[in-house]
Amino acid sequence: MRKRTQCPPLCRRLVAMLAALVLPLSAQAGLIRDAEIENTLHVYTRPIFQAADIDPESVRIFIIASPDVNAFVAGGLNIFIHTGLIRETKTPSMLVGVLAHETGHIAGAHLSQFQEKANRATLRSVLGIILGAAAVAGGARQAGAGILSGSQNIANRSFLTDIRQNEQAADQAAITFLEASDISPSGMLAMFEVLRRREVGLQGRDKYLLSHPLSSERIATMRNHIAESSIPADQVPSGFAAMHARMLAKLVAFTEGYATTLSLYPPSDTSVAGRYARTIAEFKRSKLAPALVGINGLIKEYPKDAYFYDTKGQILFENGKLEEAAAAYAKANTLAPDSALITTDYAKTLIAQNKPAELAHAIVLLERSRELDDSYATTWRQLAIAYGQQGKLGASYAALAEEAALSGDYKTVLQHVARARRDANGDDALTLQLDDLTREAKAQLEKKKEADSPF
Repeated sequence: MRKRTQCPPLCRRLVAMLAALVLPLSAQAGLIRDAEIENTLHVYTRPIFQAADIDPESVRIFIIASPDVNAFVAGGLNIFIHTGLIRETKTPSMLVGVLAHETGHIAGAHLSQFQEKANRATLRSVLGIILGAAAVAGGARQAGAGILSGSQNIANRSFLTDIRQNEQAADQAAITFLEASDISPSGMLAMFEVLRRREVGLQGRDKYLLSHPLSSERIATMRNHIAESSIPADQVPSGFAAMHARMLAKLVAFTEGYATTLSLYPPSDTSVAGRYARTIAEFKRSKLAPALVGINGLIKEYPKDAYFYDTKGQILFENGKLEEAAAAYAKANTLAPDSALITTDYAKTLIAQNKPAELAHAIVLLERSRELDDSYATTWRQLAIAYGQQGKLGASYAALAEEAALSGDYKTVLQHVARARRDANGDDALTLQLDDLTREAKAQLEKKKEADSPF
């Protein structure tokens, strides 16, 4: 996983909208943080970003635990993708096509244009647009279209025309980026066909009151392009198919019940993905022995795969095997030193052993993880614990304030900042961090106050 820049205030607000969850998942919508899945998406997007002349280091990809078939761009260089969409993609080219489309929105600066166009509409129209956009962003495309069509005025129609044009522009940009990366756009066609099957009830609507072009129109355009393309159907870089199979297996095993997982990945399936899914399924139902047999078998075949060691670390940690878990995470960390999630989980395992000799090492790991990705709430929580055990109360409270900021709890941020200042002890770097947190928290609380005001 690549190095990340710090999460700015807008990014924090986006993260705060979704409660961060670590696999295994609950049914509640939220963010999935999983090192292997995130790495797969970053590998998929790197050639696309390069073709779009976008620095791959500057874009964040967030995975939303939701059955909706949806993806969107928000807050600038942030792509949000639902697990429901990932699971609908039977081939990597389908998912790469979606990511190329969202990259088209980033390259076209469509998010900033959206705000400008909304500002030109009347207040009544803006309210309808905001409600509709929120519903569409949540995956309810039909509901969103219904809200947006509630006001039959020219401003809404003009606004929606602009949005549809952005969607068409993003489609064209995606084709360009895929062709430049020698990746087949046939996956986009397959994805549009999935969307068309889900557009029941939209075919009879006035197309000028829809936020997206009808998939039938996009399919026709895509078929014409593919007919002229020299790239073989479903062509993607080497290794994408295996990564995709593992990602789908992992999502199924962690989010579905044991019976469902085995129906999709029966014992007769001896593929890596099938064995991986069954290993996780055994772990989920607290069957340690078969889970270890499964993961150890995969590690024996792929001794340099960081993510198998990462999964083994999770299996052992959640079964109270702390020293063995630390050894597995240490190996994963060696193989993937730039993975913030693996680094934090390794540190968490060391802290849980409650051995003073391991504490300093854990803090070094956590500070490294924070540099890689400061939007992972678990990192800040573990830093707070570790600093507290060292007696560095100012730094401990500051870490808790950072965690609270990620959850959008700005009152708690200010409370932790006040406690941290009492123990700052002239630390200039800590004071600067606390000042930044204070400014951000007060600004957000003021915005909330204005939003709640009836005047």
